[in-house]
Amino acid sequence: MRKFIAAIALMLVAGGLLGLLMKQDSGYVLIAFQGVTIETSLWMMIAFLILALVVLNSLKSVLFTLIRPSSSFNKVTAKLVQKRASKNTIRGMLELVGGNWKRAEKLLTTSAEKVPYPLINYIGAAYAASEQDDHKRSKELLRIAHQSAPEAEFAIGFAQSQIQVKQGHYESALATLLRLNKLKPKHRQILKMLVTVYTKLKDWDALIALKPTLTKNGIYDANNMLELERNAFLALLERITFQAKIGKDKTELIKDLESLWQKLDNLDTDNEIRQLYANTLIQLGDDKKAESFIRQSLNKEWSNELVKLYGILSSEKGANSSAKKPLSQAEKWLKQQGESANLHLTCGRLSQQLKLWGKAKDYYQSALSLDNESAALQELARLLKAMGDDTASQNLLLSQIKEPDETLKALPLP
Repeated sequence: MRKFIAAIALMLVAGGLLGLLMKQDSGYVLIAFQGVTIETSLWMMIAFLILALVVLNSLKSVLFTLIRPSSSFNKVTAKLVQKRASKNTIRGMLELVGGNWKRAEKLLTTSAEKVPYPLINYIGAAYAASEQDDHKRSKELLRIAHQSAPEAEFAIGFAQSQIQVKQGHYESALATLLRLNKLKPKHRQILKMLVTVYTKLKDWDALIALKPTLTKNGIYDANNMLELERNAFLALLERITFQAKIGKDKTELIKDLESLWQKLDNLDTDNEIRQLYANTLIQLGDDKKAESFIRQSLNKEWSNELVKLYGILSSEKGANSSAKKPLSQAEKWLKQQGESANLHLTCGRLSQQLKLWGKAKDYYQSALSLDNESAALQELARLLKAMGDDTASQNLLLSQIKEPDETLKALPLP
């Protein structure tokens, strides 16, 4: 309070002294410049200068406030720029979806540095560049994207893998996908893309190794899993068959084949694949395993095509005694599948292996009565001829010759 009173007193004293000075002598100031003359008192000039200094100081403060980055004006300007960049980003994404790659890339790249999170812009621009087959530019944009957001490694890698697959760079895509798979082992899309890349690279062993993960995470439904296993099995079966032809140890090949079948547990519902598996076992010389597989498979799900293979087991080796158990099993099936011509054919072949000529003949005739099966016809004709009944054999073959077309001209016969 005392300081305030003292300040007021000092101002009053100073004002009084200044007033006395102004009263004693007002002073005179003359300013002349290029024909312009200004006359005023000294004290008015001093007051004008003081006022001018105050005004200039105020203008300086206003200008500095506008120029400073934190100023309200700059904030408003920055918001307008950011808003415009955000609109261009949206337009760029729409152009990308619409397939206008060049326009999309331009909008996304020009607005990237003016939006808070430019990662989306760079990834979208990389896709657009890839669609224009500018692979170098696409790779560069992904690199910039990683620099702008190093924490988004997975998202950038995922985009990179998609671009690599589209470009047909499957080896590079595989390396990227394996790295991403370590980061997120259960990511559904990564697992699906791994299936695609392994299929393109024909890496069937790796694909089969991935199968438990696909099954556990429910990546594919039953039909898709069956198709996947089917393709892998056919490719690897072809490899095993080729190795057998070039003389690789058949014992090892049989082990490989069994191991493959056990890994592909959905194939036991595919009739064609069951036949291929059983037939390959027979070709590799393991009739015992083939018999066991066919028997178990038919007990689980009947197949007229598969039962046909059951009749050729050991037939080339002439191991007659080995046909007793298969014949007994085949005759049990007759109780439920008595209308199967192939089953009767199989029973006939197994009976013939056991030198049960009459029984074999009856089964072949039953097969022919159910279906005009050429295999049964040939087996019966051959058996009749071997039994010395050439006439019956010839008549049987002649009976299967179709009547001539009625439109053909009648020709004399001998």
